[in-house]
Amino acid sequence: MANIYPFKGWRYNSDQIEKLSSVFVPPYDVITPEEQEMYYSKSPYNNVRVNLNNKSDGKQYVDASNYLNKWKSNGVMEQEKKDSIYIISQSFKYKGQKIQRVGCICALELTELGKIVLPHERTIEKYIDDRYNLMGTTLANTGQIFMCYKDESLGLEKIYNSLEENPVIDVVMDDVHYQIWQISDIGLINRFQNIMTGKNVVIKDGHHRYKTALRFSQNHPEIPGTDKVMVTLVNSKDPGMIVLPTHRLLSDINLEIDTIVSLLEKDFKVKKMTGAEKVVASMENDDIEQGTFGVYHKESNTGLLLYFNHWDELNIMFSGMSKVSRELDTNILHTYVLKKVFNIDTSNQKDLKHVSYIRGNKSTLELLNNEKDYDIACFVKPPKLEEIFAISEAGEIMPQKSTYFFPKVYSGLVTRCFNE
Repeated sequence: MANIYPFKGWRYNSDQIEKLSSVFVPPYDVITPEEQEMYYSKSPYNNVRVNLNNKSDGKQYVDASNYLNKWKSNGVMEQEKKDSIYIISQSFKYKGQKIQRVGCICALELTELGKIVLPHERTIEKYIDDRYNLMGTTLANTGQIFMCYKDESLGLEKIYNSLEENPVIDVVMDDVHYQIWQISDIGLINRFQNIMTGKNVVIKDGHHRYKTALRFSQNHPEIPGTDKVMVTLVNSKDPGMIVLPTHRLLSDINLEIDTIVSLLEKDFKVKKMTGAEKVVASMENDDIEQGTFGVYHKESNTGLLLYFNHWDELNIMFSGMSKVSRELDTNILHTYVLKKVFNIDTSNQKDLKHVSYIRGNKSTLELLNNEKDYDIACFVKPPKLEEIFAISEAGEIMPQKSTYFFPKVYSGLVTRCFNE
């Protein structure tokens, strides 16, 4: 079972911060260099100074620690007087409709991956090293790990519905309305702990942060508090749980469109069209079938809609994998399009230099129009939550960047420090 606990979190002091919206930041791994500079300019207390410090050569970790300690000592950040969990509501618009997602920020007991805590994507070692160095200097969980669990009874949602209208944080960040309630009532904390009894949790966003915390705990058992990590738990049955697609952009591809079509026709039925608009519109159709992909060749301004037709071959190509993994769209895309057609092996770190990603809560076409440095765009439908859970529970993982959960849980809302 997933053992969760309250903790005495550190939060920004609203008496010293004129606008709370000026201090919170997205997870470190989605912040571009331009955005990093922008967040630095928003406020001298912006959390980017901790989670993605702009110093280099190892100095960024010490500088991040210095900022965090200074804010704690001068009252910019204050610690809760009682052990608490935090109910978080995120409201946003998706396809013209208002959506709300409810979660709980708490401390989760660390366990080896694969039994209670299940991964769903591959990780890259260098990112673990980066987060490990940051944890070593700050002695804190500075960012959130986003996780899901299954609860048909909607127990957390019922707790949320019983709350009074007095959140400790009420702010809009990038068109997402955040509200957070600090819960120190032992009865409500026990109630959520009971909800989590016997449940597994699946990491949705923050695999590197979880592996970092686990490694740090194993290496530093003498530091109190390292046996747990701060997480945000969201019920997969919450109507606000939305998975958005992550599309692939390929660079340094020198293939003519006729060659590409000829290679694709070995495994797909191919439909040609002019421009990116039509293929994107086809991919955004909710009724599109599994095994359908879009490809856009920028040089010739040609869009291709692909229909996979070698389903019987998957048993051989992905032998030993579960049916849901074999038929996963990103596995098919990476094997039959990226590797067989464009000679990009996503399991090879050197080949990944040719791959970048576009994702977000904007239309695919709008996201694509903001990109310039690519030759090929590959469009894929997002996996269903049921597929993600099934793959994780089978002990399998998905290709990296198979999912994009929106909205992200921002850093700086709550910080959990060790030794405290």
